[in-house]
Amino acid sequence: MVLSALALGSFVFEVGCGSSDDGDDAETLSEEARDVIKGMLEDVWPLVVEPQLDATSDAASTLSGAVEAWLSAEETGADTEAAQSAAQNAWDQTMAQWQRMEVMQLGPAASSLKAVGGSDIRDEIYSWPVTNECKVDQVTAKMSWSESDFLDEAIINSKGLDALEVLLFSERGVNSCSTMVSINRDGIWDELGEDGSAEARAGYAVVLANRVETDIERIRTGWTDGFADDLATAGEATSSFETELLGVNAIFDALFYLETVTKDRKLGWPLGLTDCGQDDCTTEIESPMAGGSSDWLAANLAGFEALFGGSEGFGMDDLLDSIGQADMATTVLSNAAIARESAEGMSDDIGSVSPDELAGIHADLKGVTDLLKSDVATLLTLQVPSEAAGDND
Repeated sequence: MVLSALALGSFVFEVGCGSSDDGDDAETLSEEARDVIKGMLEDVWPLVVEPQLDATSDAASTLSGAVEAWLSAEETGADTEAAQSAAQNAWDQTMAQWQRMEVMQLGPAASSLKAVGGSDIRDEIYSWPVTNECKVDQVTAKMSWSESDFLDEAIINSKGLDALEVLLFSERGVNSCSTMVSINRDGIWDELGEDGSAEARAGYAVVLANRVETDIERIRTGWTDGFADDLATAGEATSSFETELLGVNAIFDALFYLETVTKDRKLGWPLGLTDCGQDDCTTEIESPMAGGSSDWLAANLAGFEALFGGSEGFGMDDLLDSIGQADMATTVLSNAAIARESAEGMSDDIGSVSPDELAGIHADLKGVTDLLKSDVATLLTLQVPSEAAGDND
């Protein structure tokens, strides 16, 4: 089933491209919009998400091999520093790819509480800002990671790419827990010794890196085993999406990562513009041990541009163009490119740059997300996610 005549008529009327006494033009525009919507829903998996997932999968495979080589070096006493450095570089490359995927939380990667087809896999791969360095150190010292059911029982802040950051970038022989935490209070960490704790970290890293690979493939399976078809056939009786426009809204919802996380958390917290639930939010920086937070901003924006623009296929820009709003599409993508270039040109990592520089990039991002929440949502009669609807900063 395609969009109803009533829905399409409302769609065209809202954007001022048709009127009740201009039926022929309205019908033509409605058909064009319908074709673009169908193209968007069919193209988003093979032309946008899948290529990025492939790149992330390749990077994760390299990461798994690198941490296995690090473990081997720790076990044999080979050049552990070089092996760990190679694993760190592989982590950086995986994060660079994953940060593009962060803006593509559709279907299996999305929250089961918020999205059709959501399976919560994203948090298994990368749970930031839900992180806990000490928790990772406790799991390391107690060897919990070696238990057969660890990955099934572990909470999200002790696995994924953020936990791998702690394992790969912590100072050798040093943990982040207070003296009152059992691994320090009871001497568990000291008993391991510097080399023992490093080997335990490498062993734990192998377990986590292999699971990241598996979870990336779970996202792929979720798409190929049903969600891609479910989205492509939105509006048909067999689809979970009652109308085609609801399918478009699922893509639109994913774009708001740029608002609620990139702008409000990654920049809003250190700038003190968004409440992080603590007295001081200015130190709440992504990747505090490895660095790279400015790179992750740029990668988020690159992911946004790919999803909004449809990559080589139909995207939101084409849908706006089909209703006579090509200038709006160009403005959104132009503003996103400006924000990305600002992030790429940052003088240092987020935690080290001046508040003025951060505020400038925050303003660039706001130039994108304000258009998304107002003009684009109104023009395309799409619903803004509730967590973004009341945000005015």
